[in-house]
Amino acid sequence: MIRFIIALFAVLALSACKEDGPTVSNEASPGGLEYTLVHMSGHQDVTIRVAWPTDWTYREGVNETAPIVGTQLILAGGAEGYPAGVAGERFADLNSEGHLVSTTDHAMGVLIFEKIHMDETIEIANAHIRAPVFDEVWFNRIRDGISRNMAEARSHPAHRGYDAVRWAVLGNHPLRRSLSLDEPRAFENLVRDDVVHWHAETITRSPDSIVIAGEVSAEQAGAAIDALFEDLPGKSREINRHVVPDFAPRRILLHIPDSETANLAFIAPLPPTRLGHEEEDILVVSALGGDEESVLFEAVRTGLRASYSFSAGIDSFSREHRLLFMAGAVETSKLTAAEKTVSEAYTAFLEEGLPGDLDALKAPILSIIEENQSFVDTLSAAVIQSNLDGHDPREALELDERMGSVTSETVRERLDASYPSADDFIVIAVSSDADALPGACVISHPIDAADCL
Repeated sequence: MIRFIIALFAVLALSACKEDGPTVSNEASPGGLEYTLVHMSGHQDVTIRVAWPTDWTYREGVNETAPIVGTQLILAGGAEGYPAGVAGERFADLNSEGHLVSTTDHAMGVLIFEKIHMDETIEIANAHIRAPVFDEVWFNRIRDGISRNMAEARSHPAHRGYDAVRWAVLGNHPLRRSLSLDEPRAFENLVRDDVVHWHAETITRSPDSIVIAGEVSAEQAGAAIDALFEDLPGKSREINRHVVPDFAPRRILLHIPDSETANLAFIAPLPPTRLGHEEEDILVVSALGGDEESVLFEAVRTGLRASYSFSAGIDSFSREHRLLFMAGAVETSKLTAAEKTVSEAYTAFLEEGLPGDLDALKAPILSIIEENQSFVDTLSAAVIQSNLDGHDPREALELDERMGSVTSETVRERLDASYPSADDFIVIAVSSDADALPGACVISHPIDAADCL
């Protein structure tokens, strides 16, 4: 639906290894770079995560496809001393991994490697983030591949429905264009210099957060981080992420005559994660539409006697603009009935709170935490998310305790304070029948949703 998401079960996997007592401390490297050290005894692997801030996706006058192509091209496209494609092969030899991912607010980089290969892994990574070649052949290959993938995605009715939601909420703001990647010829018009420009202003010595996790001392960690950031430029510009979404409730039907199935989705805003209460949100979404025992699944399967299911989840346009969604495939003839059923089930859920025993609902979540409690990469991911939210990074070590402290009362408070009523949702249907949702704003193309009031 939306590229940048903090995935629910990725969040559930973030935990600490209690038996060895991991510790978290804020440090500074000899070169003056601030970072968070997660010391975890007994691990041969080390992970370094970096969040470089960007507002590229919020700006006019830049090609919105540059970050998604650039993040894939940096390691693949060669660097000073490394022909194109060599880095990936050498990383495989070393059993190392390196990834750079574009989100709306950051370029998120991660290195995962065995400690014995730390020096060479960091040397390769530094060369590629400091002096990438951006080989033209690889540039064309990656750009064209992503373009084909996006064209394929846009052929699916549900995808086009979410495109319509973004038009309704964001209009023609650059953030919408960056999320949908649907501007005509955007990929075709991307040139290598666009990626060079994006890289020069984004990959600097001024990240929002650096986290290193593993059995490393502060001395070793500081030296590794200075080596990774060696000769990178300083901050080049101030970040400005201005956008004012319009979440006013509307009912929209996107008419696609050749659509074989109908889709129905409800979208409404939630507070950003920096304001807390993620544990309550995880439990709410799980109970509402997380599995075959959830409220929405039962309502649709039983109430409509349908063979399809309805789910709920949390997504986002950006770190600041988070979404609650309820969505599923629907028989075209039952679209109106499905809207009513889901709306009534959600209203009852808001009034009654979490169904069943709270401890039973927590149990599978706590089990996931326990199963994943010793992974260096997932713990570092938890810490960097805490840092980006302005929280104490030690919260990442306490996810099980925080989940355990959730009560029916705190969930009730969260539902009352932060969750929309059934009438507050944007409802978007995709159907081959233009009359399947009486009273809705009927459109033929996602862009038309911007005019639905």
